[in-house]
Amino acid sequence: MKKLWKAYDVSIISFLMGIAFFGTALLYNRNVGIIGLAAVCTLMVGKISYHSSKKAKLLSKISTVYDELNFGPGKAFDKLTVPCVVVEKDGTIIWFNSSFSGDFEITKETKDTHIQELLKKDRIDDMLEGRGYSVYSHGHYFSVFTNEIDIGDGELIYLIYFFNQTELKKTEKKYLDSKPSVILTVIDNADEVYQNFKESDCTSIFSYAEQMIDDWASSYGCLCRKFSNARMLIFAEEKNLQRMIDDKFSILEDIRNFTYEGKSTDISLSVGVGKSDDIIESNKYARQALDMAQSRGGDQVAIKKDTEYVFYGGVSAGFEKRNKVRTRLIAKSIAEIISNSDNVLIMGHRFSDFDSFGSSVGMLSIAEHFSKPSHIIINEKNTLAGPLVDLFKEVDSEEKLISPSKAHEKLTDNTLLIVTDTHKKAFTECPEIIDKVKRVMVIDHHRKSVGYMEDTVMFYHLPGSSSASEMVAEIAQYVDNEPAINRFVATALLSGIMLDTRNFILRAGVRTFEAAAYLRSRGANTVECKKLFSNDMGLFRNRNSIIDLAQEYRSCAVSFVENEFEGIRLVTSQAADEMLNIEGIKASFVVFSQGGGINISARSYGEINVQLIMENLGGGGHQTMSACQLGDISFTDAEMILKKAIDDYYDNL
Repeated sequence: MKKLWKAYDVSIISFLMGIAFFGTALLYNRNVGIIGLAAVCTLMVGKISYHSSKKAKLLSKISTVYDELNFGPGKAFDKLTVPCVVVEKDGTIIWFNSSFSGDFEITKETKDTHIQELLKKDRIDDMLEGRGYSVYSHGHYFSVFTNEIDIGDGELIYLIYFFNQTELKKTEKKYLDSKPSVILTVIDNADEVYQNFKESDCTSIFSYAEQMIDDWASSYGCLCRKFSNARMLIFAEEKNLQRMIDDKFSILEDIRNFTYEGKSTDISLSVGVGKSDDIIESNKYARQALDMAQSRGGDQVAIKKDTEYVFYGGVSAGFEKRNKVRTRLIAKSIAEIISNSDNVLIMGHRFSDFDSFGSSVGMLSIAEHFSKPSHIIINEKNTLAGPLVDLFKEVDSEEKLISPSKAHEKLTDNTLLIVTDTHKKAFTECPEIIDKVKRVMVIDHHRKSVGYMEDTVMFYHLPGSSSASEMVAEIAQYVDNEPAINRFVATALLSGIMLDTRNFILRAGVRTFEAAAYLRSRGANTVECKKLFSNDMGLFRNRNSIIDLAQEYRSCAVSFVENEFEGIRLVTSQAADEMLNIEGIKASFVVFSQGGGINISARSYGEINVQLIMENLGGGGHQTMSACQLGDISFTDAEMILKKAIDDYYDNL
């Protein structure tokens, strides 16, 4: 009865309804009732007979195939240790051997079970088409292979073999879990500890910190060894590394909160993890990952596998290294590189701002100091530093500014290309020229991100610096005995510093004020700098309307600007800055449309790392100032994506 019901459930329901209907009709019209009941019974019997006959013919053909293959009942097929099953095209099981019955716990009573129900799969197309399939069932892993058999009259059946791969899978998992990874750790600002504590205290501080790292690594079953002061080498198996990842590398917070005799030590930890099948390559990746972690400001973990990076932590502001000796050596190297060049091309990032253009002007002045033909590559239609560009044209030659399309005309075999305020090729004003020039120099302060330019003659990177303009101002002091900048250049560099520090509020360290003091001594005009940041009445009103549209989400101010207008990129960045003045707001995001795509401008005072949020969306920048482009999507989708990125940031803290 169970088989009958399963095979003909709809027909049986229809039959019962017909019996009920015509049985009731007997009370009103005997002839109609009798004829109806007879018709219903005849149709039901005919349907069952037809399908039974069809099933019998199918089984007869299958039996013939089995006999032809010498796989008849009681022969080799049923005795195979490999589970085998025969199914119809719709996946209904019509035959199976004893091995299949044992491994999948199926009996003759459940023979008509559908193969999808048995294997808990939504689709069996891949299986039936013989593409290879893997399933997990009843505590076993199986690799599945299928043979299609034509039994005549266009009828197809499928012979499916299940090869038990459980032991192989267990061995594979054991191998993957035991793969070694190399972990390198370094205490970021060890030099500052020696300046703030006595020698004997410093020894104790580093000893305690190293013991914390050793205990942490040992708790995960890892081997930890100290190989230099404040540096540790750890070997971890994959399964233990995964536990560290699941715990979000708790050692970062432990070191960050470490105190000595009730006084904060202000130390943090940078960690580089290298993952590869080769231990030597893992060590190489670990060193690169550690460099990446430190270049992004420290207090974080960078994991590298092949060409991909994954980051954890990074909630602290980058530490400032007060080492002017290095700056002097860098300046001398820059002078030598420029002197040995035919000409110099300088460019910043797309949609150049005061820091990008100001630092470019500074490097232009240094290059000209060595009598080298120099030009700045800039797209004047898309610059956010319009007032500074106009001022440059007034005090200098307009011919020194060239468009990206004309930059190729200036190339020689010995051209030097200087990239300022970005280290990613895709973000520059003219990415294609980088592939054509042989010598590239990078000067940038943004936290290093994946995709940075590696093949350079110099990569001068200071994530602890406030701006690229500050870095160029320092270089100018040591590049030669004679001053390399004039009054206008000093003003341009000061405007770049003021922009990125928001008038010396954010990321303004000791060296920032020293650079500003130097620029002031070279004639930088503070009033002129202030005028450069002025807006006309229309832009001022647009900025205020953007602020009025702001909504709060998890201590973040988010505003959506659906109407595009001239100067929208400049105004949205200013509005994002202003929204930080709202009480309780830790970060601000302005979502706007420009050039057929959705853009996001992000700002914070440092408590929330907006760089991590924007990197999650394909962008980048700095801890307090970042941005991204989402492409051609709707504002509804953009809102959903942004809020998810904010949620992910909080979840990973």
